[in-house]
This record gives sequence, C-alpha cells and structure tokens, in this order.
Amino acid sequence: MISIQTNYASMVGANNLNVNNNFQTSTIEALTSGYRINSSGDDPAGLAVANQYSSDVAQLTQGIINANSGVSTLQIVDGGMSNISTMLDRMQTLATESASGTFAGNRATVNAEFQTLQTEIDREANNIGLGTSNSSNAGTLSVFIGGGSSLANSQVAITNLTKVDANTLGVGAGVDVLGAMQATTNFGNLAMTGSGALLAGTSQTFAFTGVGSTGIQTVTATVAGGSAGITGQQALTSLNAQLNPYGVQATTDASGNLEFQSVYANPFTVTAGAATNAGVGLASNTALGLSDPTGTSGTADALAAVTAINSAISQLGTAQGAVGAGENDLNYAIGLATSQSTNYSSAESQIRDADVATEASNLTKAQVLQQASVAAMAQANAAPQALLKLLQ
Repeated sequence: MISIQTNYASMVGANNLNVNNNFQTSTIEALTSGYRINSSGDDPAGLAVANQYSSDVAQLTQGIINANSGVSTLQIVDGGMSNISTMLDRMQTLATESASGTFAGNRATVNAEFQTLQTEIDREANNIGLGTSNSSNAGTLSVFIGGGSSLANSQVAITNLTKVDANTLGVGAGVDVLGAMQATTNFGNLAMTGSGALLAGTSQTFAFTGVGSTGIQTVTATVAGGSAGITGQQALTSLNAQLNPYGVQATTDASGNLEFQSVYANPFTVTAGAATNAGVGLASNTALGLSDPTGTSGTADALAAVTAINSAISQLGTAQGAVGAGENDLNYAIGLATSQSTNYSSAESQIRDADVATEASNLTKAQVLQQASVAAMAQANAAPQALLKLLQ
C-alpha cells in the first residue's frame, strides 16, 4: 500500500541510522579508551571476572613490595649476625691465648677486651631486633604476599629466628678468660668502734694469691680508717675498688659477716665469724684460705670460655641458617607473585581491553552503514512525492 500518512521506509531507515550511529559511537569509544568494556552494560559477566583479576593484581603488587621489605629486614639481621660471628672469632682467639699455660701476657688486659666484645655483641643484637631489650625480630616473622587460595596460604612465615645476645649465646655474664684468685690466711679483724666505724688511725690489709703474667702473684687490698674513721660500707667500697679488677668481690652476708667471692666463673665464697660491734669484720686471728677451684695454672676459666664460644658459634650458625632460609623463601615467593601478577594482568586484558584491529574494522563498517542509511533515508523521504502524480 502506498500511503501519504505513514512513510514506513523512512521510519525503517531512521531506525537503522540510529543503530548505526550507536555502533559507530561504541566503536570510537573503544578505540579512544583502549577498553572493550567501558560500562557495565558492555559485558556484565566479563566485567565481574575482570574486576577480580584486577583486585588480584593490586594485591600481588603490594605483596611483592612487602616481600622485598622482608628480604631487606633479613639482610640487615644477616649483616648483624656476620658482625657477631666476627666478634666470636676474636673472643675465641683471646680465650685460646689465655688458655695456654705458657701465656706470658697480662690476663686482665686480655679479659678487658673480652668483656668489651660481650657488651658489643649485646648492643648489635639489640640493633637487629634479636637482643634482650629488643627482640622484635625474634620468633616468627610473617610476610603477607597474597595470591593464595586462603589467607594462610598467602603468607610466608620465617621461623626459628632466635636471639643472639651474649647471654643467649652462652658467652655473657660469668664467662671470662681470667684465672681464679686465692686468698692468703690470717686476715685478722677489721677494728670497729662501737658506732660501727673503722677505728681512726688504723688500717687492715687483705692479701690474695693468683696467677698473673709472671706466674703466681700476690694482690693486696688495704682499707684505712683515716683520721675520722669510715663506715663498714665505705670499707666494702674501698675493698672492691682494689679487688674487682682481679675478679674478687667483697660483700657481707645477712649477719654482717665479711665474704669474698669470685665475680667470674667457678665462684668461691669464704665466710668469717660473726661481725664485731655490728660492723664489717672477721673474727680475730681467724685463719682463712680461699680454695682455688681451677688450680694454680689460671687456665680453667679460659678453657671454659673456649668451650662456651664453640657452642655459641654453633648456635649462631643455626640462627644464621634460619635467616638465610627465610631470605630464599621470600625470593621464591617474589618470583611466584611476579608470575601470578603477569598472568592475571594478561587474563584481565583478554576480557577488558579492546582489540584495536577489530574495532578499526568495525569503525569502517559503521561509517559505511551510516552513509548508506543517510542515502536510503533520502530516497525514502522522496518516495511520497511520487503520489502527487496520481492527483494530477
């Protein structure tokens, strides 16, 4: 039927022109954005999958950063342990030197360096988080990387990170390279006044025999009352100032009795009779002998130190092994995370990214269809004018 009221051909042409315009717009959007999916309506199911891949990539990207930070932390710990290992080697040298019966040097000087190394080991252990006052890296160190099927499977745990301070390694307090001292007999009595002060104008001498650089040597400690007298505590302070460098410490027991003991390995203690006038004193004319548990060679403490250091080196090696294994585990995890991130990105690209060649071809198609639609509409719009001939 030929109708003036309704131009069906023109309506069809307009509809197809609108479709072709939308097709061309979609193609241009894909080419200019680089994405096939630019809105949820483009591919709802594909967009959901692509978003999951994008989330996985974001997690793995940060996880790789976390793992590299973990490696850096372990490298710092490893460097500190290497320093501690070097110091243990030096302590072993000093202990071996002092352990020889032919040693002709000054053991006090050797021991002074030995104790300095003990202190430095503690300081460095705390700096790397494996000390007594700072054990932040001791125990288990967990690094979240992601990419796993569960939270537990997304983490790398570095275990068996133990403290490496001097006491934990067994080379701290009580380990030295000195020989034990012996006291001579017949100390006598600290003369006390009724008020507990050392009698003015008097003095008391204590003698100890030990092994020195030239063999057996005697060390004496003298306490003087001065013109006004001193208290018992002042007497102890004076004694310890003179005796501590040789590994001997003066104390009093609960009853006020004067005691002498070793401050190093294999301690010994000697207690005299009751104090005089509630002060610090030894019973008059009491014969005292401080037994030397290490004998007269003076090498026993150093030999014990050699054994302790050997054990410390083994213990430190175990700790270093845990750190090294942790570094390797993290590096393996970084490799896997990098591979996963790459593959997830590729999978997301297959869904979300535009195929430029296809879209360029579609653009050409859309332009041709649009031009054809415009030309056809022009013909359809001109068709009703032919009906005018019928009215002439």
